[in-house]
Amino acid sequence: MKKKIALLMLIFVGHFSYGQSNATIENKHGLSIVDLQNLLYFEGISLEKFNIKSTELNGKNYQIIIKEFVNGNLTKTDTVFNSKEDEYFRIKADTLPFNVLTKMSDLNYFKIQFQFRGFSSDRKYSVLPSERDKFTLKSFFGAKTELPINLNGLNYLLSYMMPFVRNDKSEAYCEVAQSEVDPEKLYDKYKIPHYFLIAIRFE
Repeated sequence: MKKKIALLMLIFVGHFSYGQSNATIENKHGLSIVDLQNLLYFEGISLEKFNIKSTELNGKNYQIIIKEFVNGNLTKTDTVFNSKEDEYFRIKADTLPFNVLTKMSDLNYFKIQFQFRGFSSDRKYSVLPSERDKFTLKSFFGAKTELPINLNGLNYLLSYMMPFVRNDKSEAYCEVAQSEVDPEKLYDKYKIPHYFLIAIRFE
């Protein structure tokens, strides 16, 4: 796993609110600086910002997990990051802010990067040439900016997915991500041939 110890001050320009007792996760789309948002759009980069907050968060370990599904079958489970690898990465506060960025390459793979305070971790995943222009990053938040989160298990945050093709051949992404269908069962209802689920697990 590639870990880069670096300052990521530019990305963390958002303002996050702080809770008192209940564990929640907050999601904000894109950047608040218009010029930077336009630059991301021009480069085909998707950005999602998260901030997990709870008085019970301090001292916990966590993993970032990506699952790949092809025709409804789980074909790969990848632990992109595990805080247990070094004590430095264990949560030492009541908040955990991080960003997720994706970009599709002309070489038929997409890159995903997880940016935390002081370090980052990334992966590359191959797709078929015919699929390349169909993928987009969608969150499971819908119009909501905050949801409860399970600090004792797995939480699906995002899907990097191909669209649902309706009978009239129109394509939909948000309809799928906001359907509240079990993310691992999206193929059963929507017949999405290829998608990736991005999750965080706490221990």
